[in-house]
Amino acid sequence: MSDFKRKLDQMMGDTSTQERRIKQRVYENLRAPVKKRSWQVPFITAGIAVIALFLFITFNPIEQLSSNEGPGTPYDPLDDLAQISALQKKKLLSAIDYEQFGKLPHFEQVDGLHYVDSEAFSLADSSDTFHTVIERKSNLYDGVVYEVGDIVRTMTNTTSHLPTYADAYYEVVAVPGDRIVLKNGELKVNGKPLQSELLDIYKENGVEIAGGYDQLLNAREYFLLNHFPASETLQAGTITPVHKIYGEVVGLATEENTESIYLEGGQSGIYTAEQYFDLFLYDSLFDEGNLAQSLIDPSTVFTQMNRLGELFLESAYRNVSSVSNNRVEIRYQYGRAGVNEHVFYMVQQPDTGRWIVSE
Repeated sequence: MSDFKRKLDQMMGDTSTQERRIKQRVYENLRAPVKKRSWQVPFITAGIAVIALFLFITFNPIEQLSSNEGPGTPYDPLDDLAQISALQKKKLLSAIDYEQFGKLPHFEQVDGLHYVDSEAFSLADSSDTFHTVIERKSNLYDGVVYEVGDIVRTMTNTTSHLPTYADAYYEVVAVPGDRIVLKNGELKVNGKPLQSELLDIYKENGVEIAGGYDQLLNAREYFLLNHFPASETLQAGTITPVHKIYGEVVGLATEENTESIYLEGGQSGIYTAEQYFDLFLYDSLFDEGNLAQSLIDPSTVFTQMNRLGELFLESAYRNVSSVSNNRVEIRYQYGRAGVNEHVFYMVQQPDTGRWIVSE
């Protein structure tokens, strides 16, 4: 210790602690000041994000948060089903304007994938008896076979969400891949309100659409509406599988001039085994079935009665081969793994030349 320090301590006492404090204070004053984060920055940033999200949802009509809304109130078709069925039973559901078919092409012969609708009608300024010609589709299960605006016939199907009926003509308004939203009578296709001549007719005649859907149509589904709705009625908006649609309206046939196995006057001609097989299916489906009884071997039990409609529509999937002079095999081949083939046999009667089903 220096002599000066010793004398200073004698006069003022021990100053070591005070010196350390002075050094510490000098050291802190020489360091760069630490910036403190202001609370305003994150608060303002978060506020901007909230406002942007609010404006985005407000000015975009789609339901941005629908996936988080949870369960809603389901549509109950029971009351609408009862009302529509009552209209159909009283023949008040449709008001078919056959004159609209007057410009369709006329078929002099109906065969192959075409067939004659069993319903007969007349047209103004003509004494002929008309039938619409319906086209079955060749690639029924392999692509989109109907287009928006097509007029089709369907089987009566009351097991669906809402029914379709065989005595009505329907228009295709949406096809596989389209998203259907039908709520409170408002129909949207792919997020946009449906706009078509058919919907204009519905509005002008006070026709309401029943149904409740929020659904993407699968590869074999079509959305149909009655093409000829009666005024002031409730009509079913119906998602219908392709195997319940009997085909598209493509032309007209007349009983007086058209040659076809489906017309009573044409059944006296000479036809192939496959045509007689079609006639058996056709009469079983669309007529009283009396003719079909004469087209099947009495000893045969037709085990595919529950698939008559599909077998008729799937005619393009048939392969016909001769087994013998009077026996022909009809085999349905779909070209898909896991799909069963169906095999039938036709036998020619020696006395009439007619072919009958012998399963």
